[in-house]
Amino acid sequence: MDYNNSYNYKQQQISRNPGIAMATISMIFGLGSIITVFTVYLPLILGSLSILFAILSKGYGRKLLTGAKIGIGTAIGGMALVFTITFSLVGLILGSSREAMLDFGQQMDQQFEDQTGVSPEDILGESYEDIMKQYADLMGK
Repeated sequence: MDYNNSYNYKQQQISRNPGIAMATISMIFGLGSIITVFTVYLPLILGSLSILFAILSKGYGRKLLTGAKIGIGTAIGGMALVFTITFSLVGLILGSSREAMLDFGQQMDQQFEDQTGVSPEDILGESYEDIMKQYADLMGK
């Protein structure tokens, strides 16, 4: 006699949401996009993957899991921070005076030469100072 059949015993099956792993990955990538915000490229890559995994974790006809919502929020926040910082710096540089732009070009030339041992003119054909002069002339400064 079978013990389980005699008492109509049904084993409870653990129902696990199959999207939990992807929602967790989404959350980790979203947090990674905020942590790496000053690397410029990584937040864009991690943020995009975070949003992708959050959408894939949803499955068909279900609500978005909490981890996926956190992943989407942090991914959007990280990518928005990168765009804000980048546009602010570009606006700050291009909105400054001619002397400040030329100073910045000289500093970039010096830093490039210190890091690589080669002047930017040898690699790019012109120095950052010349590039900044062209921008200043173009903007009428």
